[in-house]
Amino acid sequence: MKSRAAWLGAGVAALVVGTTACQDGDRSRQDTAEKNTPGQQVEQAQLQSEKAFDDARDAQKEASSQQREAARAQEDVQHKQQELQEAQAKAQKESQEAQASQQQAQARTQQAQSVAQQAQASALAAQRQAQQNFTTQQQQASNENAAANQRVANPDAQQQQAVNPNVATQQAAIAQNSRAAPAQEQQISGDVLSASAQEVLVSQRGEPRLRLKVGPSTQVQVDGRAASAADIQEGAQVRASYRTDASSGEPQALRIDATSRAQPAAPAPAESGESSPGVPR
Repeated sequence: MKSRAAWLGAGVAALVVGTTACQDGDRSRQDTAEKNTPGQQVEQAQLQSEKAFDDARDAQKEASSQQREAARAQEDVQHKQQELQEAQAKAQKESQEAQASQQQAQARTQQAQSVAQQAQASALAAQRQAQQNFTTQQQQASNENAAANQRVANPDAQQQQAVNPNVATQQAAIAQNSRAAPAQEQQISGDVLSASAQEVLVSQRGEPRLRLKVGPSTQVQVDGRAASAADIQEGAQVRASYRTDASSGEPQALRIDATSRAQPAAPAPAESGESSPGVPR
């Protein structure tokens, strides 16, 4: 609107200037006309009037042109303002959509973190449970292995209890007697029902008689050669000396001489300087 008013003001100014110029010209012509004839004066007046009309038309055309340019400029301004408003609205909409997308992404991230934490907790719980199960199974296997080793090391224990349930009673009586009196060295001879590195079960006339505990200080010979109690074969003949332990009440073997069934009663000399398994050189 300001541009349009400026253009209109310029047109009016041009008209005023033209009118003033015409008036000055009229005065000069009047001065001249006083010297001219009436016919000449009329002709000059007509020429001046036509020229004034032409100037006015030109000024009007110029003003109209400037007005049209001002109108086009105003339309351009309005168009630019509309484009600016549309751009601002579009930017605002995109900003809102970006904020909504960011909020959704944050919500998904939090949900994913929660799911990951739950999965990790479940995995840790499953791992602890598996470790407990493994430990339990390992303990059970260890107990079963120990029981199996015990059965292998003492295969005749149950047989002893079934054949002669009085063995425990006899050993208890021996222990009681040993506590009642100072422990004395005793002797026993018989056949071996079972033997291990820890004990030897001696039988007399086919009946379990005495279970001798074997310790680090027990001297063991098999067929006249130094050996360990585990080297004594089932059915071998033994002659052992023992003393009842005052604290446990169990017969503790001091010396065991064993003779294999395949060997003669007398100790056989060692051949080629080799010792039996488990015998120190």
